[in-house]
Formats: sequence, structure tokens, C-alpha cells
Amino acid sequence: MAQVSYPGVYIVEKPSGVRTITGVATSVAAFVGFTRRGVPNKAVMITSFADFERQYGGLDRDSPVSYAVRQFFLNGGTQALIVRVATGTATATFTLLDGADPVLDVVASSPGAWGNSLKLQVQHAPVRNPDADFNIVVSQAQPDGLTLVTIETHRNLTLDPNSPQFVESVVNNASAAIRVKRHSGVTFTKQGFALSGTLAFPIDPSDTTIGGTLDSNTPFLLTFGSAPWADMTELLSAANAAIASQGLAARLQASSADSNGDPGAGHLRLASSTAGESSSVVIATGSFGGLAATIHMGLANGGREFTGAGDRRPTAGNVVASPLGADGTKGVATDLVGSEADKTGIYALLDVDLFNLLLIPETFDMSIEQAVAVVQPAVGLCEKRRAFYIVDAPSSRTLTTIVGWANSASQSRNAATYFPAVRIADPLDALRPRTMAPSGTLAGVYARTDATRGVWKAPAGTDATLNGVLDVAVPVNDLENGQLNPERVNVLRSFPAYGRVAWGARTMKGSDAQADEYKYIPIRRLALFLEESLYRGTQWVVFEPNDEPLWAQIRLNIGAFMNGLFRQGALQGTTPAEAFFVKCDKETTTQADRNLGIVNIVVGFAPLKPAEFVILTIQQIAGDLQ
Repeated sequence: MAQVSYPGVYIVEKPSGVRTITGVATSVAAFVGFTRRGVPNKAVMITSFADFERQYGGLDRDSPVSYAVRQFFLNGGTQALIVRVATGTATATFTLLDGADPVLDVVASSPGAWGNSLKLQVQHAPVRNPDADFNIVVSQAQPDGLTLVTIETHRNLTLDPNSPQFVESVVNNASAAIRVKRHSGVTFTKQGFALSGTLAFPIDPSDTTIGGTLDSNTPFLLTFGSAPWADMTELLSAANAAIASQGLAARLQASSADSNGDPGAGHLRLASSTAGESSSVVIATGSFGGLAATIHMGLANGGREFTGAGDRRPTAGNVVASPLGADGTKGVATDLVGSEADKTGIYALLDVDLFNLLLIPETFDMSIEQAVAVVQPAVGLCEKRRAFYIVDAPSSRTLTTIVGWANSASQSRNAATYFPAVRIADPLDALRPRTMAPSGTLAGVYARTDATRGVWKAPAGTDATLNGVLDVAVPVNDLENGQLNPERVNVLRSFPAYGRVAWGARTMKGSDAQADEYKYIPIRRLALFLEESLYRGTQWVVFEPNDEPLWAQIRLNIGAFMNGLFRQGALQGTTPAEAFFVKCDKETTTQADRNLGIVNIVVGFAPLKPAEFVILTIQQIAGDLQ
């Protein structure tokens, strides 16, 4: 109610109570298995096979996942999640040095031998930002081992952690190839100036091979307690006293100093106390954080490298990986399953907001026991996350043994298995046929069917063609198909004119003997779609006053969503009343429920069942006998 205070017209806006429920995506496919590249045990979204090539290395003979992903996008898939599982991996590591002292630790963005071909280069010019000190150029060696191609350039960087151009912040948030970290031995102080890693200079004029350091382990840094010195004179006095205490014959000299003893744009030189001797080691001036124990890289004082001649080195040479990266190998069943507590293997998908289809093509190459050890926890994950698992039977299964394997693998409504395997042209083997797991191809068919017809349409029939499939591994005729279909094994067939098609649409609970209400894939996937959509679309109900106005809004919003599906042809019936109902009132939510803070919503729907068997009755007519 508007608060009135003057004669006139007042406008009040009232909420309508309409909160539109949006249906979730139905064909986000999650692939779990070995790839040549990529971050292990982390689900990463891709939207094309080109994305897969960039992030995971593309097709690889040892990676069934790579072929499955290619088939998925070839058959109509649009969104995929990749979880890389590999054992024995190593990450290529680089160290950028100041002379012999480490300054930046660099690693490839993911484990694998791919990182060994990276080359790093430090540039001191051109650095256009006056607050920055250097650039890092990342190149990659080509297969010929000679050609370098620049893939990234990170400009205007500094080692100052308080700068917006701090190398860790800039590179780690922008680079797809590397991650950097300032070496722990590199220290900064507001009370001093950084010196290059070792104090190496002649002590005895007659012996130029003798050198010295302030200590034998760490770079020299002028800190001198907790208080800064008052002027350059005090600094020189304290520094020379510290050097003399180490028994070193050396002294600091200032150049270009003003009347206050401040070197300004100049620098301090460390020199031998013996007349005529000097050292290339310098102490440079500059703002806090702009000076590092990396003078030889030119990271101090605006990028100038101070040497005896005062020159400016344009680049520091290419740095190669040490130690080297390693791709690792395919994991066994326990690696694919992983740990729920650590979120590895299939449980990396726990961090994903939504996935609808799960595929683990590596079970195709496993023994029966290993495959079952993967399938059962994978089915459990799908049931928990309202997803559907396309199961790949081991390649050893035949027409006579596939049913027994299906019986032992799973009896889940949230899974389906197909037989036989498919044969595709292998680009890595001069397009010769390769037998592979069918799940990637079927996931693409699911996605294509969802996009063109809807999740309530069975991903089977003459429209469910298997693109990119040369043939099925084992020809199956009608009689053999008739033995497998009632035992919930979906058959892939080859028909004249139509080519290779999916010719079955039953879940692993779809045996005729079980008579389950979710025996068909489209019915189960429609139910999962409704559950996930309504779960997300009714979050606004939480903490609302639990009474008739709320119940009316719930009926209105869910009813509108269900009616939209009915109008699209997703449900049975000629009227909405025949197709679905939404009940939320004092009968579903009693006073006891309200006292407990519970609101109960009952949604019923009449799904469309696929016409699995088409019966044609033909009869002769006797003609006119009269």
C-alpha cells in the first residue's frame, strides 16, 4: 500500500507471482578417461572438437576418449565436459635464472610431454610501461625441432607483488600455456636494495680466480635490521661494515649521487678495495619491489641492466624445460573411478553444475571384472546427479555373452548399453577402419535427437543414423536382434538406404521380465529432465510463507511449464488434464507438514511410449457375395 500524503494519483506495482521455469539442457556429455594433454581430474567444458584439440591434444591412438569426443561432435553434440585421468604424469618445469640464481619458477599449465617443446624468453625491451621491467615470450618448437612459433607474449611485467603488473597475477590469469611463481629465494625489502645473486670479484689482484659471497647459500640483500637508513652515506657505511665483517676486501661506491648522497638515477657499484679493480656486480636503486636479485635479467631500475659499460641487454636467451614433462599412461579401473573425497576420476564431476550423459569409453578395452568395477560406481554417480550413463561393453563380448555381461554390470534405470561396437575411419592410420566403443557416437545421436525432436523422442530408428561410422563390428539380423532386445541390450544395425542406425531404446532396467515403468530411454530421460528442471525452477519457494497464496503460485508456475511441454508433444492426451496434473494444497501439505516447514508438491505426467513394435494386419476381402 502506497503511503499517501498529498492529493493526486499514486502508482503501485505489485508482483504477479509468475516465475517462469526454464527447462535445463539435456545433452551435456561428460567424458572420463586418458588424454595426451590437459589438467588431470578436473572437468573442463568444451564446445567443439577444435577446443578438444587445443586443450587436450586432439586424436591419440592411446586415447579412446579422443575418438569418442570426435564422434560426439560429428553426430550433433554441442557441449562436452572432459575429465582427464592418467597415471605417471609429470609437468615440464622451467627456471629463469639471474646468473646462477633462480628468480622465477615456471611450469607448463598441465602435465604432459607437450610442455617439453615450450621455450621461454625474457625481453627487457621494448617495455612500454614505466612501472614495468620485462616481457616474457612463450614459444613452442615445431615437430621439426628447429622452428619456433610464438604462442604467447606477456608484456610489461614486474616482480613487485604490489604492482598490478606483478608477473604472477598477469601470467597466471592470462596464459593457457604456463604458470609462474616468484622463486622463494627472491626477497624484497623497503629498507634496502637488491644485489645480484653472488658477490664475485677479484680479492687479490694477482689471483683473478678467487671470489667471495656474503654467505654460501643465499643472495646478498641489504636490509640492516628493522629501520631504514637516513641517507646514502649511512647506507654506504652500513653496507661496507657488513661486507668487512665477512672478511671480504670490498667496498661500495656511489655514482651520479646528488648533494644529499642519494644516487638518484644512478647506482651503487661493488668494487674491490684494491685500486683499479672493479666488479660487474651492482646494487641498483628504484621503488620498492622494482628491484630484484636479478640484475642480469635487467629487472631492476626500469629494465636497465647495470654493467661496467652501462649497456642494456635486449633479451635473455631461450630457456628449456628441466625436469621434463611426461604424458603418463591410461589408468586402471580404480583410477577411472577415483576418490569421492578427493574428487578424482569420475567424482571430478561433483564440482560440475550440470551434466546429463556420462561416457567412459575405456571400459571397451577392459576385462569384464574391471569394466564392472567401473560401471557400478558410475551408475551410482548418475543416479545421484540425475544423469544417464551410456555403458560401453568390453570388446570381448559377443552375441552369446553380451546379455550375461549386461546382467552382471547393472540393473539401473539411469543406464543403457549398446551392441556391437562401431568401425570408423582412423585419421591416424591412413583412414583404415578402427573398431571403437559406440558411446561417443550414441551420445551425439542423443544430442541431435534432443535438438530436433525433444528429449521425449527415442534416440533410435531410421532418423538415428550413426554419422562417421563405416560399419558395425558384428552384423546382427532380425532373429539375433529379437534375442537381445527383450534382455535390454540395444542393437546397432545396418540397413539398406538408411545406413548404420541405433535400433533399440531400452534402459538397463528394460528387460521384459522386469516390466519396469522406466524400461524405455526417452521416458527415463524425460523424467530426469523434469526432475532437474523443477528442482532448479522451484528454489524461490524456500522460506516463502507456507499457505494457500504460495500453493497457488506453485501450481501456476509448474502448470505453465508442464503445459508448455504438452503443447510441444512431449506428453500423452488430447487435453492438459489428460497429460499432467500439479497438486499442491492443504491435502498434500497438512498442518503437521506446515509446522515442520514442509510444502509437498505432487506432479504427475503421462509420457509418450515409443512405438517399439509396429503390427500390420492384412486381410483379404471376400468381395460382394450377394
